[in-house]
Amino acid sequence: MRRGVRAGLALLLTGLGVMVSATAAHADAVVTVSVPSGLPLQVRAEPNLRAAVIGSLANRSRVTISCYGHGDVVAGIGGNTTIWNRLPAGGWVTDGFLETGSNSPVVGPCTGGSAPFKLPFPAGSAYRVTQTPGEGYSHNDDYNRHAVDFGTPTGTPILASAAGTIRFEGWNGAGGIMALVDHGGNRCSQYAHLSATIINNGDRVSQGQRIGTSGATGNVTGPHLHWNIVNCDSQRSREIPNSVEAGTRYPTGSAPVSRNG
Repeated sequence: MRRGVRAGLALLLTGLGVMVSATAAHADAVVTVSVPSGLPLQVRAEPNLRAAVIGSLANRSRVTISCYGHGDVVAGIGGNTTIWNRLPAGGWVTDGFLETGSNSPVVGPCTGGSAPFKLPFPAGSAYRVTQTPGEGYSHNDDYNRHAVDFGTPTGTPILASAAGTIRFEGWNGAGGIMALVDHGGNRCSQYAHLSATIINNGDRVSQGQRIGTSGATGNVTGPHLHWNIVNCDSQRSREIPNSVEAGTRYPTGSAPVSRNG
């Protein structure tokens, strides 16, 4: 069981701790809020520290967590963690202030019906993850920390990960030719370093609709797709894409198979 309260406790607190027995990591887990300070834990709309606070969990209350994803790093009572747990009614709480009996997830990943996105290339295809969220090479700042890079050759069809409206398409400096699909609530999927787009600003697109082709434009070392979920207005990185195929786990070297289209 996790021990020792770290100095960073106050950061997310109005914080929380949860105790759960070590059950199989594929079913809901009923947990007890247990915060050393006695403060409640904020429930956020997305698994990141900038997301809207939509509720809180009282200390010593019992709650259910249904699945996990990865988001912002939190310095919790057991060390740094990117694990966030989703509540059945919606909302996310960091695993950093939960006593779970493990530093690994104790519920299954948030995939399938709970995942709003699909991989941004055609169904049946798979491309190697060349850089994962938070990786030190270039995914460690406010604009890129949740991004996933895929080693897509130039000319690979790029598809909308979810339905929405084209917020931007065109040249975007270091991102090269880029497209933003607005999904509402200031939440956009971002597709960067494209060789071309085939959509226009204001177009409505469906999930799986082709929006362009992969390339090597902007600041790159080779052809690839830079895929992220960002705030539409600032393009600051918002959350790790939660896909049907991979949830929020994209280990470098893996090659998840798309189910899009």
